Amino acid sequence: MKKILCLIFVVLSFAVIAEEDLRISDVKVEGLQRIDPGLIFNNIPFEIDDRIDDIDFSKSISLIYKTGQFKDVAIEREGRVIIISVRERPVINDIIFHGTESFQPEALKEGLSLMNVASGLIFNNSDIARAEREITNNYLSQGKYTANVRAEVVPLERNRVDINFYVEEGKLSRIKGITIVGNRSFAQNELLDEFSLKTTNIMSWWEKDDRYSKQTLMGDLEKLRSFYMDRGFINFKINSSVVSISKDKKKIYIALTIEEGDKFSVGKLKLKGDIPENISFAELEKELAITEGDVFNRSKVNESTSNVSKSLGNFGFAFANVSSVPTFDEDKKTVNFTFYIDKGKKIYVRRINILGNEKTKDEVIRRELRQLESSWFAQDKVDRSKTRLTRTQFFDAIDIETPAVPGVSDQVDLNIKVAERNTGRVSIGAGLSSSEGVVGTLSVSQDNFLGTGNRIATAISTGDINKTYSLSFTDPYWTEDGVSRGFSIYQREVNTKDLGTGTYDTSSMGFGMNFGIPLSEYDTLTFGATIDLTELKLGADAPIGYKNYCASVASAGSLNCDTDSLSLWTGWQTDSRDNMIFPTKGYRVSLNGDVTLPVFDMQYYKITATGEQFFPVSENITSRIKGSIGYAESYGDEIYPFFKNFTVGGQSTLRGYRQSSVGEKELDTNGQYITYGGQKMVAISAETYFPVPFMKKTESFRMSAFVDGGGVFEDSLTASEMRYSAGIGATWLSPFGPLNVSLAMPLNDDNLDDTETFQFGMGTNF
Repeated sequence: MKKILCLIFVVLSFAVIAEEDLRISDVKVEGLQRIDPGLIFNNIPFEIDDRIDDIDFSKSISLIYKTGQFKDVAIEREGRVIIISVRERPVINDIIFHGTESFQPEALKEGLSLMNVASGLIFNNSDIARAEREITNNYLSQGKYTANVRAEVVPLERNRVDINFYVEEGKLSRIKGITIVGNRSFAQNELLDEFSLKTTNIMSWWEKDDRYSKQTLMGDLEKLRSFYMDRGFINFKINSSVVSISKDKKKIYIALTIEEGDKFSVGKLKLKGDIPENISFAELEKELAITEGDVFNRSKVNESTSNVSKSLGNFGFAFANVSSVPTFDEDKKTVNFTFYIDKGKKIYVRRINILGNEKTKDEVIRRELRQLESSWFAQDKVDRSKTRLTRTQFFDAIDIETPAVPGVSDQVDLNIKVAERNTGRVSIGAGLSSSEGVVGTLSVSQDNFLGTGNRIATAISTGDINKTYSLSFTDPYWTEDGVSRGFSIYQREVNTKDLGTGTYDTSSMGFGMNFGIPLSEYDTLTFGATIDLTELKLGADAPIGYKNYCASVASAGSLNCDTDSLSLWTGWQTDSRDNMIFPTKGYRVSLNGDVTLPVFDMQYYKITATGEQFFPVSENITSRIKGSIGYAESYGDEIYPFFKNFTVGGQSTLRGYRQSSVGEKELDTNGQYITYGGQKMVAISAETYFPVPFMKKTESFRMSAFVDGGGVFEDSLTASEMRYSAGIGATWLSPFGPLNVSLAMPLNDDNLDDTETFQFGMGTNF
C-alpha cells in the first residue's frame, strides 16, 4: 500500500512540474532602439503565467507588424521564456531640399506630409519614389518639364534618417503654338482670345499664361465649347486635343481638331407646369432671355430658367424648380424649348439669424433687411437686403443661407453671416495732384462708431490751393424709418494764385446741419442749412469785376470784404449702381438747389443737376455717359459773388484743360487774361472702361477711353463756346488711395485756353 501511495505522489509531482514547465515565466524583447517596450506588450495576446501551448505565434507576429513600427519580427521560446526579436523601421528625422528656388521648402514639405512623408513619421523606401514624383509634378505645373529630382537617404544614430532632395529645376517650357483645325465660321485669333493659355508674348513674364497646365487647357476647351454653343452651334464637337513637346522639352505645342456643325436658331417657346394663381404665364414669359428667331445661345437658355425661378422666388416659392427641355428640328435647324415649372410649396421665413458680427449691433444689420421674419420668402427682397448691407461698407463678406426648418416643409430660416471689416481709419499721408501739387492729409474717422452705424470724421487737408479743416457726424438712422441727421463744421482757405482765375484769397468758417429722408429703395431727399462766414482778400491785379463785388458789400476801392451767408439747400438723389468703386450697371442722378437768405451780404441761388448711367458692354467692359448742368443767379440788388461762379476743367469735368480754366475770360490790371467763370455750366462725358491689357483678372486696375465736353457761360449757353477733348485714362486703387491718370487731347481749344494734356491725382482730399 505504501508503495502505491509513493507511486501516486511521484506521478502527481511530475504532473505539477510539467504543468509549471508549460506556463510563461517571462517575456523579453530584443532589438529595440527608440521604441518603448510597452508598444509590444500592449499588442501581444499573451502575458506571464499563460500556457505556452495556447500561444498563437503567427497571430502575435502579425499583431506586432500591424503597429507599422517594425520591418522584421520573430518570436521564439527558451524554456518558459518567450523572446520577441524585432528590427525597428527607421523614422524620418528631417527633410532637406537643395536647389529649390521656385518653391519654398515649407510648401514642398506640406505637400509631402499628405503622403505620410514628414519629420517624425516612419520611413518607407517605397515612399521615396512617390515623393520624387510629387516634387517633380510641382515643377511640371510651373512648366518646367526638364526638372530632375533625386532623393538621398542618410542613416543616423538611433535608427533615424535624413532625406535629402537634390533638385535641378531646369528651364521653363513655354507654349510656342496653339492651332485649331476645323473652324469655318470664326477666325482662329477670335477663338484663341477666349483661352487663358497663350503663346509667349511680351506680357508673359507678368501673366505667366504661356505655361502649359492640363487643368487650364480643360478649362479653355470648355470655354471654346461655350463660345460655339452661345452662337448657335449646338452640335459642336472637339474631336481631339494633342499636346506635344519638343525634344529639348523647352517648347510646347497644342493642336485642336473641332467640328462646328450647323448653326441653329430658337424655335417655339412654351411654358408648362403648375403656375401660382397670382402669376400669369405672360409675366413669366417676360423673364425669358430668348425669343423665337434668336440664334441659339446656351447661356441665354440657362439665364431664362434662372430668371423664371427667381421670379417665382419673389412670390414665396423659394424652392421652385424650372427645367428646359429642347426639341431639335434638323431640317429647319431650329430648337424648340418647353420650360417645365414645378413651383413647389410657398415658403415663409421662420427666423432671421445674424452671425459673425462682433462689433456691429444686430439692429444695425436688421434695419437694412427687406426680408422680414414671419413673412413670405421673396428672393428679390433677400437680394436687396444683401445689396444694402454691402453698401454700408461695414463688412468684407456677406453670405446669406436659407436652410429648411427640420420637420417642416414650408419654412426656412435666413442665416446672414458677415465678416466685419475695420471701419476705423487713422491716416497720415500725402496726395499728389497735377493742379495742387503735394496735398498733405490727416484724417481720423469711424464709419461704424461703437457698432451703431454712426459716422464720425475729422480731417485736415493742406494744398497749394485748398486748405480744409473739418469735423462731421452723421446718424443714418436718426429715426427708425431711416431719416438721417448730421452736422459739419469746417474752416477752408483758398488761394487762387496758381489757378489762372485772378488772384484772390478766401478764408471761410461754416457750420451746417443736414437731414435725409428715404423716398424709396433708391431715392433720398436731403435738405439742410449752412451758415458761412467768408473773408475775401483781392490781389492788387484783380480784375475790375472782382473789385466791383467787394465795393458792393464793403466800400469803394476796398480789396478786402466780408461776405457772409445763411443758405438753405435741398437735394434729391437716386443711386442704383451695383458697385461704389467700379460700377458695371445702374445709374446715379442728383438734383440740388441752394439759396441764401437775405440776412447777410450774399443773396443768390444755385441749381445743379448731374446724372450718369452705366451700361455693361461685355463681361469686362462697361460704358458710362454723364452729364451735368448748373445755373446760378443773384436776386435783389446784390451782385452775384464771383467766387461762387461755375468753372470747368480738370479731371472731374473736362480733361485736357487745366483745372477751372474753361469759362469767361477777363483782363486783369496787368493785361493778363484770367478765367472769370460763369453762372451757367454744362459738362458732358462718354467713357468706356475696360481692364488693363494682359491684366483682366486684376480688380485694382482699370483703363478707359473718353470724350469730354464742357463750357461755362455768363449770359446764354452757346454750343460754339463748348470745349471738347478725347483721350485715355487709368485708375489704380493703390495702397495710398486712388491714382487717376489721364492723357487727353483738346479738340477745339483756342489761343486763350490753358490746356494740360497729362493730368493725374493721387490720394484722397478731404
